[in-house]
Amino acid sequence: MTIKLYRVLSQFRSTNVNDIPHRTVGKMSARTPDPAKVELRKQIADAIAKMTTEEKERQSKIVFNKIINHPYYKTANHVAIFMSTDQEINTAPIISHIKSRGGSAFVPQYAGGIMRMLKLEAGDEDAMPLTRHGIAQHSKDQKREDGLDAGLDLIIAPGVAFSPEGGRVGHGGGYYDRYIANLRSNPKTAPKVVAVAFNCQVLDKVPMNDLDQKIDGVVYAGSD
Repeated sequence: MTIKLYRVLSQFRSTNVNDIPHRTVGKMSARTPDPAKVELRKQIADAIAKMTTEEKERQSKIVFNKIINHPYYKTANHVAIFMSTDQEINTAPIISHIKSRGGSAFVPQYAGGIMRMLKLEAGDEDAMPLTRHGIAQHSKDQKREDGLDAGLDLIIAPGVAFSPEGGRVGHGGGYYDRYIANLRSNPKTAPKVVAVAFNCQVLDKVPMNDLDQKIDGVVYAGSD
């Protein structure tokens, strides 16, 4: 499988463990809204809303098989990945695969105005509380290894829309841009970043500005 290489950056911030940016497609946050992005988020949200559960599952299975055979994934021991909603590619099988091959999965936790990537330990998925938006994350009392301390090899990122040339439109807060920018301040240890997406989320071109960072690749059912 050939996936073109591109670059991307980010830092995840929020306000409170229970007041987290809702990752539902189309939700805006603190950044000054770009009209083109606002419209694009609406269009993508509408397209995903029209997908059947069966089609989402079909595409998620294809993406899973592509990810686990991707060269970036095969060489990654420490993988940061998001806990998906029903409007995103299902990441649960990817997380299970990371663990089954002896790797470590790190997922977002929002607390004290900062997002960290914390290691998933055995049984965490069942014990993690849900935010008011229905996204599972570690509680403040669950002390886990931080991805920044462990060193991340790969970030599997969410988003709203992507282009084959590495463009990414997120949900409006710039959280991943800042998080990965921080990591890439040291190019020698910076992880690769790939996105996973439904076919309808991948366009020829997406609107970007100086704060938007490119990704190293996007994996979707229709990709090569």
